[in-house]
Amino acid sequence: MFSVAFSVAFSVAFSVVFSFDCSLVSLLSMPFPFKAWRRQERFPDFLWTLFFLGLALLLYGVNLGGPMLRDWDEGTVAQVAREIGRSPQFSGFWHPTLFGQPYGNKPTLVHGLAAIAYHFGGVTEAMARLPSALLTAISVPLLYGVQRQLHPTRLPAVLGTMVYLTLLPVVRQGRMAMLDGAILCFGVLTLGCALRSRRDTRWAWGFGLGIGLMCLAKGILGLLLGALVLVFLVWDTPRLGDRPGFGAA
Repeated sequence: MFSVAFSVAFSVAFSVVFSFDCSLVSLLSMPFPFKAWRRQERFPDFLWTLFFLGLALLLYGVNLGGPMLRDWDEGTVAQVAREIGRSPQFSGFWHPTLFGQPYGNKPTLVHGLAAIAYHFGGVTEAMARLPSALLTAISVPLLYGVQRQLHPTRLPAVLGTMVYLTLLPVVRQGRMAMLDGAILCFGVLTLGCALRSRRDTRWAWGFGLGIGLMCLAKGILGLLLGALVLVFLVWDTPRLGDRPGFGAA
């Protein structure tokens, strides 16, 4: 019943937003002043961003506490987060333990977020999964922004984001108490800021922030992605190496 209702609501909302976007595109074809055109051009992207964020929060956030912890990774994250929450002033974030033994398998950013969720919502399956689900939901509008950097028209960005939103591995792994949702969110953030830094080097700070968050979530994976993106930027826009903002990132 829920899947049918969600499909109907999704279809209606998509048709409304798409019809509004098409009407606005036809309106933009009229000879407007440049500044007014720029304001109107950004407005639909803002609506699409809110639209995708709302859908992602609904899809990834519903019934988080229904199933039990299924994967051994979920159990590990939940237990480490529980012990972080029990430590005085969350000191276990810096010295994490698993069943009383030192835990050094993964960085503890996601575990710490789950411990904060435990503090406000209790030690439940839903609170263990909430940080990952929220980060996965945030990655959806971020991906839309990345695709708007790559495509001159809006339709490919919309369709690509729809595919990502409903992709089964993203939906499944993003709703679980695992590191995948954080990696997706911070990875898309890194790519988006890197693409924008080609035109405005102030976005290089966001690129560095994304790499740092990925390192705090899954260690060396952040360095690998950062190296790949840097190689692309050097190849695509070699003049960035001479700018101070890019060098600082």
